[in-house]
This record gives sequence, C-alpha cells and structure tokens, in this order.
Amino acid sequence: MSISCGDENQHEVDESVLYDIEEINQYTEHFDSMPPGGRRLRTYFKGTYGREFKDLNDVHLGAAMSIGIEPISDISSVWEINRPLEKIVSCKEYFVDELTHSLPYLVSDAADLLREIGRRFNDTLDVRGGGHYRIKVTSVLRTPASIKKLRRRNRNATKSSAHQYGTTFDISYRKFICDSVNIPRTQDDLKGLLAEILQDLRDEQRCYVKHERRQGCFHITTR
Repeated sequence: MSISCGDENQHEVDESVLYDIEEINQYTEHFDSMPPGGRRLRTYFKGTYGREFKDLNDVHLGAAMSIGIEPISDISSVWEINRPLEKIVSCKEYFVDELTHSLPYLVSDAADLLREIGRRFNDTLDVRGGGHYRIKVTSVLRTPASIKKLRRRNRNATKSSAHQYGTTFDISYRKFICDSVNIPRTQDDLKGLLAEILQDLRDEQRCYVKHERRQGCFHITTR
C-alpha cells in the first residue's frame, strides 16, 4: 500500500514565525503566574483532569487494534500495511516536536482528529481574546523497537501501546508553541482550553483521552 501524505503545501507554515521560537518559548511556556500584560483566558472545562480524562490503556488499545494498522518494524514496512498512512508535519493547526521515539504518521481518521483539535484550539483562542499559540505533538506512531527503547528510559511505558497502530498521538499540556507574544497567555489557561476542546470531542465520541500526569501530555486515540 502507498503512503498518503496529503498536500504538504496545503499545510505549509511560514518559517519566519519560527526563527526565534526557542527564545519565545523561554518567555512564554513556563509561567507560574500571570505574565506581564497577560489576561486570564475564559475556559469552560468541567471537572478535574485526572477524573475527566481517565480512559485506560485497554480502551485505547481496543480502539486502536480495531481501526488501525498492523504494527510495523520500521518506516520501510509502511508499504506492507493494510491501510494508508498520512505524514504529520507542522502546520497552522499544530506543531510536531522533534520525535525521538516515534514516527510522524497516522491513519487518516487520527490525522483528521489532530487537525480538528488544533483548529478548534486556535479558533476558540481567537474568539476569546486572541493569542498566537499552537498545540505541540510529542509522540505519534511507535514501532516495537522504539517502544523497547522508550521503556529503558520510562518504566511506565507499556509494551502493549496503542501508538503502534497509527491511531494515537500525544499532545503536551506543559508546553505550547508561541508564534507571537502580542497577547501572552499562561500555561494553565492554555491547558484548560485544550482540555475543554478534548472534553467536547470526547463527549462527541470522537476519541478516547488519558491525562498523563508524569509525561505532561494528553494521550489521545481516535474512535
């Protein structure tokens, strides 16, 4: 089967906004209190993160196995899978982190879900006062070898990972990409907004979500 990467030009991002992204991140990503000139962001997230987003690994794994690919050994194996994959690249909806233990590929349903999360995040942020921030994707498709390598560093990583099926991705709630500091936002407010978006999508039965406290991310599997 061939890889479907989509129209990469459609998701092309102006690299000029990233030239000093590390400097911007140092200023914006780790607020302990209200940043200078910052405003509180109104969010409607209900409940606590751990109680609201508690879909366990068995739930994620069951959904992943039912609609995802067969686990692959390496990137060359994508030519033998049972459904095409879409390459995930940084775009206006989200930023893909430097991936050390995963490959930037998802099945089309999961890729669409990721774009929808980013779109709703950006649109809602704009409606509620603005701020140029994007969500950061920190993990995507894993192979058995990459899982084994990850488990050497993180004993909490499971062998039976939903990440093997191209249906699952992680979004950081500790770090967000800031493309401009014209309207500073706190990390807590941005996390609350992301949680609100995920809560809505979960209620719409679009995904399963687990709040990963130690890893600092939302673990998300499409349905």
